[in-house]
Amino acid sequence: MKLMTKDDNFFFLLGSLLVLFFLSAVVHQFKDDAQDYVLALLVLCMSTSIVGVHRKQTFYRSWYAVMITVVVISGSISVFEDYDLSLVTMFAMLFFVLAQTFSALKQVMMPRKVTLNQIVGSICVYLLFGLSFAFIYLIQLELFVAPFNGLESKPWLDNLFEVIYFSFITLTTVGYGDISPVLAIPKFFVFLESITGSFYLAIMVASLVSSHLSQKETS
Repeated sequence: MKLMTKDDNFFFLLGSLLVLFFLSAVVHQFKDDAQDYVLALLVLCMSTSIVGVHRKQTFYRSWYAVMITVVVISGSISVFEDYDLSLVTMFAMLFFVLAQTFSALKQVMMPRKVTLNQIVGSICVYLLFGLSFAFIYLIQLELFVAPFNGLESKPWLDNLFEVIYFSFITLTTVGYGDISPVLAIPKFFVFLESITGSFYLAIMVASLVSSHLSQKETS
């Protein structure tokens, strides 16, 4: 059996993200009032995504473990008890995703050689950008009154897939218009995400092409 190495780390992350997006869509479409299912799905995908973190990176593993624990405790209290700790859960999720994004971006940008792992990692970073902004929008839905047109005021787990959809539509600058920001702060994060998505693609494609050309010249 092949041991896990740092060259395999992004495959776990990519798989967990794709599973999260697809299953959250399935739950959203076919299961009403399924907050406990969505929370379990989030925790499962968070846990799976850190399997590929190198074993020697104890700081990252410890940080991820703390964030997962916070999400499990605060999310369970919010779902099964009368206390609303939604903001605690969402901030823990946001910090977890931002840590994943920083770690992945550092690994993708540093190597000079273009490998399959680096390409998969660049895709993961793009997906993590979209997921990060999704949690930022969910936090705004909790803090402000009607910050977005097209999104109802309901528990954040019920809004999760709709906000993920809006985030990626914004990140790719498609902008269908079925969901749109109303307040100034949400508008700021929407155009910030659009700029991030456009510049990331341009910079990453240029970086990969440059690395590939350098690779060919030295071979």
